[in-house]
Amino acid sequence: MKTMPDTPLESRRPGARPLSHARPTPVRRLIALALLACAGSGLPPVAAQAAAPTRLTVMAYGVDGFDQKYMRTVIRPFEAAHPGITVSYYAVRDSRNALAVLRAQRMAPRVDVVIIDPPNARLAQAEQLIAPLDPTLVPNAADLGSMGRELGFWALPAMYDSMTLVYAKSAFAQPPKSWRDMWDPKYRGKVTVSTNQAVNGSMIALTTLANRLAGAPDDITSFDAAFAYLEKLAPNILTWTPRPNQYWMVARNQALLALGWNSRSQSQMDSLSGYATTVPQEGTIAVPILIARVADRPNGEAAQAFINYSLSPPAQQAFAEAMYYAPANQKAKVSEAARRRIPLLAPEVAARLIPLEWANITVAHIATLRAAWLARIMKPAS
Repeated sequence: MKTMPDTPLESRRPGARPLSHARPTPVRRLIALALLACAGSGLPPVAAQAAAPTRLTVMAYGVDGFDQKYMRTVIRPFEAAHPGITVSYYAVRDSRNALAVLRAQRMAPRVDVVIIDPPNARLAQAEQLIAPLDPTLVPNAADLGSMGRELGFWALPAMYDSMTLVYAKSAFAQPPKSWRDMWDPKYRGKVTVSTNQAVNGSMIALTTLANRLAGAPDDITSFDAAFAYLEKLAPNILTWTPRPNQYWMVARNQALLALGWNSRSQSQMDSLSGYATTVPQEGTIAVPILIARVADRPNGEAAQAFINYSLSPPAQQAFAEAMYYAPANQKAKVSEAARRRIPLLAPEVAARLIPLEWANITVAHIATLRAAWLARIMKPAS
């Protein structure tokens, strides 16, 4: 924190009279009267002139323009509606990085609100890095959908994304009808999936999808059938680490099929041509993105005012139309143009969701997934 330089309050020349014994002057009398007036008001001198604004920091994603669009559609309108509050943005790459920041700042947190996925929110809750919301301060929670409510008022759904099949338009006269096309031998070396060593959302979702394709139950109690089915995908994989990303590779026909997510694919589509997306007949997997209040921070009511605003129909509509996430608030009215680019808002897609209990994925589940992906699924393509 910047501090004011030391300033002498009295002259240091020999024989100078201490300030406390100086004869009051008219200027000093005016200052004294002003200080007395401030004391009578119960406010410090600066606050008597103008109350200092409350400052909040929101931590969320900084990729694909998420930060700029969230600032424009949610943060700036909130500040306009709450002139006594200013909001800063702390950008991170993903939810895993957001949790790492919360852990690093455990003893002196500097973030007030965090946007985070359910598995990392669950860990943040267990480690008391986030604090429960007061339902009376977040009335818009009453209008949120049921998906992503497993953590109650510890973290609320702010938006929903969904998995999509990305395909090269030059290779398909019609959109692929099945996820099984990714396993078709004719696409050997032409499929890409974005993975990492720590297990990301795509790996979790694809494992759940593979369970469904292999005829196994839709739950997280056993992934054995999925792992065996995913081993058969390996020969078709061009790369498990697409650079700069899978959308660019498909747009350039380096890959013909890829696993993607709707928000990112639609955002990338604004600057890339050559690819399209579809939701195959077997359905898709949705992921809720949550918003939570960080623990041990001042201005808790201001933070909850922001969260409540972010969940309001106008904010939800504006961000959905900018970033193509499905709004969590069921009263948000999204334009028809945007609805056509958000599959989850189509009743026929919503009816074919493959269930995945994101918030109930534990550290043990992640360890099992990681071991299988590294040793069995990705190894043949390495």
